[in-house]
Amino acid sequence: MKTLLLLFLAVLSIFPTAHASAHTCFLSSKVLINVANNLPPMSRLTIHCASGDDELGFHTLSVNEQFHWKFCAGLRTLFFCHLWWEHKQKAFDVFKAKSFIYSGYFWSASNDGIYLSHDNKTFTKKFEWESY
Repeated sequence: MKTLLLLFLAVLSIFPTAHASAHTCFLSSKVLINVANNLPPMSRLTIHCASGDDELGFHTLSVNEQFHWKFCAGLRTLFFCHLWWEHKQKAFDVFKAKSFIYSGYFWSASNDGIYLSHDNKTFTKKFEWESY
């Protein structure tokens, strides 16, 4: 029995549980994060997203552009983003593992704040912009 447990743990260590470029998830949930620029015309949105394991870099989005990635959610997975628009900014967790994990987290940067949807249809305001 002890050998079987060790073999199982060895197999688990081979499979990533929270990696931004993972294509299949083993004993974890696959999650999509999408950040969209829904700001007024001609507005540029700069974003920087990362986790403890994955540096996703800085991206500048034109209006209606999106940045997205998928990963396998582990028990302690956390991704955060920092958004900048004109003289406003906001840093927040875009994903934090908990008991129930949605398959999609659709974030929308709008002129009056930052919104979240799990179905990409019904959005709820989560954050106000902060001036800097």
